Amino acid sequence: MSLDQGSNLSVRDQWASQHAVRGIKEEFVRLRSDNIRHEPSLPEDPRMFDIEDPYLPPAPKPHDTPKGPPEEPVVIPLGIVGAGVAGLFAAKVLDYLNWELFQMAVKGGESQSDTPTNMDEFQRKYDLVKRFPNTLCFTYTIHEAAHHDRVGGRLYTHNFGGPRKAHDYYDVGAMRFPDNPVMARTFALFKTLGMEMTDLKTHPNAPDGSIIPYYIQNGDEHSRTVEPWCFNDITLWGTYSSIVSDDSNPFQISTDNTIPKILLKNPPDQVMNASIEPLREALRRDAEQDPPGREGWNLLMQYDKFSTRQFLGIPLTCFAVYSGDSEPSPGSSIPPPPYNYETIEWMETFNGGTNWYDQAFSETVLESLDFEYDTQHNDWFCILGGAQQLSKILESKIAQKPHYRNRVTKITAKGPMEVEIQVDTPHGKKKKCQYKGLVNTTTLGCMRQMDISRAGLNYATKQALRSLGYGPSSKVAIKFKRAWWIHDLGTHDIKMGGLGHSDLSIRTCVYPSYNIYDDADGTAVLLCSYTWQQDAERIGALLSSNPEPEQKVAEEAELKELLLRDLARLHRSEHMPEEELYELVKDNYITHHAHAWGSDPNTAGAFAFFRPQQFTKMWNKMIHPSGDVVIAGEAASPHHAWVVGALESVIHGLHAWMAENVSLVPALSFAMEILERNEPGNPFVGLPPYMTPDISKWQGDLGRRHRSRYMDPTRKPGGV
Repeated sequence: MSLDQGSNLSVRDQWASQHAVRGIKEEFVRLRSDNIRHEPSLPEDPRMFDIEDPYLPPAPKPHDTPKGPPEEPVVIPLGIVGAGVAGLFAAKVLDYLNWELFQMAVKGGESQSDTPTNMDEFQRKYDLVKRFPNTLCFTYTIHEAAHHDRVGGRLYTHNFGGPRKAHDYYDVGAMRFPDNPVMARTFALFKTLGMEMTDLKTHPNAPDGSIIPYYIQNGDEHSRTVEPWCFNDITLWGTYSSIVSDDSNPFQISTDNTIPKILLKNPPDQVMNASIEPLREALRRDAEQDPPGREGWNLLMQYDKFSTRQFLGIPLTCFAVYSGDSEPSPGSSIPPPPYNYETIEWMETFNGGTNWYDQAFSETVLESLDFEYDTQHNDWFCILGGAQQLSKILESKIAQKPHYRNRVTKITAKGPMEVEIQVDTPHGKKKKCQYKGLVNTTTLGCMRQMDISRAGLNYATKQALRSLGYGPSSKVAIKFKRAWWIHDLGTHDIKMGGLGHSDLSIRTCVYPSYNIYDDADGTAVLLCSYTWQQDAERIGALLSSNPEPEQKVAEEAELKELLLRDLARLHRSEHMPEEELYELVKDNYITHHAHAWGSDPNTAGAFAFFRPQQFTKMWNKMIHPSGDVVIAGEAASPHHAWVVGALESVIHGLHAWMAENVSLVPALSFAMEILERNEPGNPFVGLPPYMTPDISKWQGDLGRRHRSRYMDPTRKPGGV
């Protein structure tokens, strides 16, 4: 297998696509070696069993292919677990499919006087449509464990209250969206939902749900970037490059010269990028060959066995990157790995959270290739009113609203297109619901809390539920009497958003982009601590679990004091000493809000954080349908931790499930054709870039085979 830099697909999408093919072939090789008695005939093409061959034969055609819409209404009830963005989007996709299928049916028959003429009217007449002749129709029920105010799952915005013009809120979960080709479906969804782009400077009364600029740095091409950096209890202001321009060791973290000065003079993110330049160069050489070469692919495969920390500590000759002695990367004065322990600690501390480098090195490489942005331009955006506005707008647009405080506790596979779930209702009762298929959009940790012993899951999915990495994350915000960081720091006023950087307990301070034009004397919210990994666990240990907001704040006195102290230390300067800053921050404090995603029973983690080999050995099989249970959500996409990953996973998951069952319900082929459409700007159609119809159909074929084996009455107890 090889990667093609000349392809229209990103390297991450090529990587995912080829591993999806690899996962299919590995599964067929296993089936052939197992010689399972009731296994349907295996593919005849020998290349189907060559794991290293990227060729994938055309997927098998269904036994029955319909020549037109069904003669009688075909209603398929589906269950959706979770009202996060993936669950709500799944509902909206089903609504869209219903509308498109209905239009096909109307064209093939006679219209009635009350026939809906647009999608909004169509959804209002939902029950009528189910009775319309010649129609394939999906019904759905969304089961959400949380209360209605938490619609959106990890799209969660906490509002402190007060007048709307004060913007006294912060995003506890997702908060920023880069506008680039990878995120195209997300921005298409914004546009489809009427979430228009604007700027608060020129449109201060823009409605909630508007898409506004998110400023990565405090400054632009017309002004000097001024941000605080506090490491080793030394606070300096500027950019990293400006701070080290006169002194390579300004934070006194290498007084014994254990970290090479040539590295300290460069921003740590540039050091990381330079360390992976050999891989980039290998990919460039691959692209110059016809057919594409294999060197880049082979390197990525090798890297996937190592964590980022391991890679940085091992001589590159061990990876066959260089022939001969290690040399600096082309065009760079930065020496390549191996780096010593102190250097790796310095890089991790400045680039991410403590233990961030435990993630697979291939993930670090792919992230660097996906997100090389010009931060001097407004190519990042946020949602006015908070990211939860996306979920609220989506919820308002779907035909069937979620059932809140409905916790799914058990999933049982009953037969082909027969899934039963058990639900704990708000009234303390348990009820059972039956569906033709189930789309589970919870985090993997939450799904594992259910009784899934009879859900018919494949072993790779069971393994992923237990071991696939999730990163902890915590956020703490304070509501102040005024935005002191914008107006009261003199020459160090932070007027354009950006970040405060530190190795303090609060780690990263995020200056909001949505309140920079608010009245100087009005209240303001600061996201004073954004942490990941071990840093998030440490902050999370100070959080109270009391459900009453006022009591929770009172019980977090130790956390409050830590926040005030660290904010003063981070923002001190020669013009305002720490003691004076502390009094300023303390006097302006009103209240705070804190949330640790790892301690949230409805998430059990913040986002997927793949460790070595989890992408290449686990993800590509977890995304196969397990019978009639589909795993959706950001963890089921190569673009995990991003909203676009959740959206992509829904389109693919539904398509693969339909491919599994199209022989049982031939009319599903019409819905599959709709999902396969290539319509730029339409978020509800088009398989993800890393997924072709044949890949998805083969995965559906494997799902059908798995279900058949699981339902075999002679099967021994346990997995299949």
